[in-house]
Amino acid sequence: MIKIKCGLEIHGYINVENKTKLFCNCAIEEDARPNTNICPICTAMPGSKPMLPNKQAVDKIIAIALMLGCKINKRLLFQRKHYSWPDLPAGFQKTMSGSYSVPVGENGKFLGIGIEEVHLEEDPAKWDPLTGQVDYNRSGFPLVEIVTKPDFKSSGQVRKWLKSLITTLDYIKAIDKNAGVKADTNISISPKFNRVEVKNVNSFKNIVKTIEYEIFRQEKEINEGKTIKQQTRAFNEKHGTTVFMRLKETAADYMFIPEPDLPVIKLTENEIKKIRERLPERPDEKIKRFMVKYKIKKEDAFVVCSDILLSELFEKTAKKINPLLAARWLRFELLRVLNYNKKELSDTEINEKHFIDLLRLVEDKKITETTAQKILESLAEKPFDVNEYVKEHKLGAISGVKELEKLCKDAIKQHEKVVSDYKKGRKEALNFLVGQVMRATKGKASPKELKEIFTKLLR
Repeated sequence: MIKIKCGLEIHGYINVENKTKLFCNCAIEEDARPNTNICPICTAMPGSKPMLPNKQAVDKIIAIALMLGCKINKRLLFQRKHYSWPDLPAGFQKTMSGSYSVPVGENGKFLGIGIEEVHLEEDPAKWDPLTGQVDYNRSGFPLVEIVTKPDFKSSGQVRKWLKSLITTLDYIKAIDKNAGVKADTNISISPKFNRVEVKNVNSFKNIVKTIEYEIFRQEKEINEGKTIKQQTRAFNEKHGTTVFMRLKETAADYMFIPEPDLPVIKLTENEIKKIRERLPERPDEKIKRFMVKYKIKKEDAFVVCSDILLSELFEKTAKKINPLLAARWLRFELLRVLNYNKKELSDTEINEKHFIDLLRLVEDKKITETTAQKILESLAEKPFDVNEYVKEHKLGAISGVKELEKLCKDAIKQHEKVVSDYKKGRKEALNFLVGQVMRATKGKASPKELKEIFTKLLR
């Protein structure tokens, strides 16, 4: 039986609040005109020296490593990784990886997958091989690299794990989601497990396709009696295949040496402790706690915890409102409204008071769910007092049996054919009658209560 080993080297742009590069004060602006945010440092002009590394980037990389359960090293060293390529003006990249390197974090574990190391490095420039043009705006952007152990056994496991990783990093606003992530994907299959690395795969979808294709390709070659050599390949998105680039290089090929222009970064236990204390509860831990404490379903907890603000809104609401009702409304109704308006929760001014007041009215049957849905749609546009809004617009639920019976009897008189269809066994005709009364009451009647009244009247 074929056994699979797969590991990832995940790269993402670190989200720094000061929006400046790693070793200079040039601005990070993804949409800037080419070669406008540059200086002698990030273009490696002769005689230029790097500034001390951006402290926000260093703090953020430590936070990432802690979230992934890593041991933090207290002595961090940048090295020069040498290679000759047009996107690297100095001829080397400043990185915390390589021979004799000391990564920020190591020996971690996240959702069952070992984390080899987490380190910080600078991004090269953007080179277009077709035109030969180089844009140095990106040169020096702070990058995180997360290297996993080869613990993945399938492409499906990789997809699920990556989604959870991005959610977790989003809890601490660690990476720029708009810029996306890339991964070097390492895949090997038995019997010899010679590693094949596929470089710079640029989306979850393509990472999964890469793994699936490589498993197919390597298995085919083994069945044909060929030997899988350690090598580097590239993913061809158009054809969904990988193509040979070169035999796999080793660390010695990069001639790693300590960066003489940057001092060793020494961390104290107190500095690490302060960063650790600021970290939020991890999403996977929060999901388990919500399921136990609030008795909500796993799928509800998973969606509620997909965003830290959403999870905080749920927990505040669940202290005042039935947690099952709160989870259902957050998962389906609130996300429906946000998705329709193409907004994040942070783009609105909806808070726990709005949500608690709204769901309390639903819980006490003072407004119908239909009315509540419309109020929530309005809240996404601008905030207001929910209770006052209901009073002002006279949106209170109509629940008096006599009043509803009268409306139902009117509907029966006006739609005799529909009534006849219902009595002939067409049960969907009942929904039509209910809809007529809902329209007459502007959604202020309970559909469930109306169905009960119609069923009684039409016996």
